[in-house]
Amino acid sequence: MKKMLLIMTAVLFCFSFPAQGQDLKSPVHLRLASQDLGSAWYVYGANFAKLWRNVLPRGSTIDVLPYGGGPANSFLIEKGDADLALSFTAVANWAVQGKVLHKKKIETIRGLAGSLDRYYLAVIATKRSGITSLEEVAKKKLPARFVSQPVGSTAESSMPLLFAAYGMSLEDIKSWGGSVTPTSTGVAQAQMTDGKADIWIQVVTAGHPAVSELALSTELNFLPASEEVIKKMMESGFEKTVLPAKVFKGQDKEVPYVGFPTVLIGHQDLKPEVAYLLTKTIVENRDALMKAHAGFKDFKPEEAWKLPQYGIPLHPGAEKYYRDKGMMK
Repeated sequence: MKKMLLIMTAVLFCFSFPAQGQDLKSPVHLRLASQDLGSAWYVYGANFAKLWRNVLPRGSTIDVLPYGGGPANSFLIEKGDADLALSFTAVANWAVQGKVLHKKKIETIRGLAGSLDRYYLAVIATKRSGITSLEEVAKKKLPARFVSQPVGSTAESSMPLLFAAYGMSLEDIKSWGGSVTPTSTGVAQAQMTDGKADIWIQVVTAGHPAVSELALSTELNFLPASEEVIKKMMESGFEKTVLPAKVFKGQDKEVPYVGFPTVLIGHQDLKPEVAYLLTKTIVENRDALMKAHAGFKDFKPEEAWKLPQYGIPLHPGAEKYYRDKGMMK
């Protein structure tokens, strides 16, 4: 994993911190957990770093870690291997509350900004596979070949919950002659293109780069979730949502899915003045973020403070920013 580490170091400019009544003068060294290369989250992290480079003191560094994913990022925060991380509302809540994938609460997690985008737990099949629904896979015991994101990612961790909602399990799929392969975004895309995989379970934004590229070369079916399945998934913290029509090539109809927005979380020991500045920079630069990635078109800065509604406590520095801006009273 260490061999994959791509360090994005920013040599930064001096910046005063009048909103806190003091100057932030000392360099800070931050590690932001994202996901594998080629993922939307890695692009998010790279662009957060670009914004932060203009406001942090000279000599500061930002390392964007190209591994992890939702659940894994919570553990990186807990172990002190990351200062910041991208997560989802449901996934961060699992960690804070100590449920679903967590045997105990991770009490070091604090929220900085939410409502960054809209993600969908997408189930994507190649048309050549002939598969039109996961109900069909379960009912006919089809030997479907699944790919997903790496172990510890949100998609990989959500698969058992999704399969259970359809009345099947990972073991069932393997016993029917199918397979379930967690792998990198690039490998999953290549296997779908080459006909070595039938179904890709992936958390995607509108305009997700890897899925958009795949749709240009391979005919796809975006398999909808039934109302019954959606209700079962909502019990684990997912939200009911709809992928708009024509987001991807060949996807001409709306697709009912479950999903969640991305959130930026951090360690409780992150200095309040640093958390304040990082939060301010993200919330006040929506236009720049939209130019960097299409997923940010769903960013709602005015709702970025609402993490406690999902059971995620705010970092004191972030909370002060939201109160100073009049978003919280």
